[in-house]
Amino acid sequence: MIKILVLNFFPTILPPNTGGVLRYFHIYHELSKFYDITLLSQKYTPEVEVLNYSDTFREIKIPTDDVQHQIDENLFNEGIGPRFSTHAALTCALLDGPPPTFLKYYNLFYKESDIVIHDSPFMLKYDIYFGLDNKPRIYNSANHESEFAKHVWYGKRSREYINHVTHLEKSLVKNATLVFATSNEDRKSFRKAFNVDRDKISLAPNGINPGEWNQRVNKRIVNSKVTAFFIGSMHQPNIEIVEFIVSQLADKCENIDFIVAGQCGSGFSDLSTRNIKILGEVDQKQKLQLFAEADIAINPAYFGTGTKIKTLEFLSAGIPLVSTDIGVKGMRLEQGIHYFHANHQNFGLILNEISKDRTLLETVALNGQKYINQKFSWEAIAKKMKKRLDTYIRESL
Repeated sequence: MIKILVLNFFPTILPPNTGGVLRYFHIYHELSKFYDITLLSQKYTPEVEVLNYSDTFREIKIPTDDVQHQIDENLFNEGIGPRFSTHAALTCALLDGPPPTFLKYYNLFYKESDIVIHDSPFMLKYDIYFGLDNKPRIYNSANHESEFAKHVWYGKRSREYINHVTHLEKSLVKNATLVFATSNEDRKSFRKAFNVDRDKISLAPNGINPGEWNQRVNKRIVNSKVTAFFIGSMHQPNIEIVEFIVSQLADKCENIDFIVAGQCGSGFSDLSTRNIKILGEVDQKQKLQLFAEADIAINPAYFGTGTKIKTLEFLSAGIPLVSTDIGVKGMRLEQGIHYFHANHQNFGLILNEISKDRTLLETVALNGQKYINQKFSWEAIAKKMKKRLDTYIRESL
């Protein structure tokens, strides 16, 4: 069986609770049905963790070391941000090589591996044989990271760090045997930025597990006030969405209750607006219940690369969705058929209009659910990736 080693700067969490972790766990869980896969990840707790998910799928979670902690402190003092979505990645990128404990496990599994996969450019220096051996490298990108950084990183040295990550990502894309992008938009972005052939970049979108959702609550019977739901991690684009809900949307939709779940709402916990409820982080059971009860899901995204897992989940669960173009990027959804389109100027207007028509909401939600569950299951995505990988494996090994 082909053995694959995967390098990533963050670990899995079970059950997966953010977009990045969902992709990280589910893609490799599905691919482990065809290949033997080892994940090498980093974490902030002090002990090495070895997790065996199956006979062909395992993860080694390796603690960050004192050098990384010092770099993180320096970044904090420099005012580089946003901290949650920047520091963990950037501390890895700024190291000259892997920390000793990581290097120990890298060498152990590298010797047995046929392929090395990078989930981002941030740990390229951890792969000490990159460019020096004949093993294929794959870039399984969740974002066009250097382009994303241009939009969200800030601080007096942010431009310097963006240039550094751009150099790493360019080297990875140029030297990888194969690159996976989550959307056609990201594929075009990679080609434009790094001047690579179209055939080198394949699609591996984000996905969902269609069978995990609870049955939807019938609000026709309950006849309660309409709720609009958003959930997100402490990721800068998500925080900007909460700011939009708080500063603009809630006042324009007085007859709608807004429910915000996830760490994205942590900075708004003392909010006193009557039609906004900030729940904070929720567990999987609470999340499934919220998805079953929400009347409408919203994703007024301003910026982001790749496909949005929260959008896929909203639709897969059968919730009618109102979204900007950014929120549905890469999914080829039809306005008015699979979801309701809005921009930031008319978002409140659209939300008020559709909230009055339960039949329309149910029809569009059902259409969106069928489309997403057919096209975007993790199982289907992994099978397409396997087909592409097998072609390159035959040519490279």
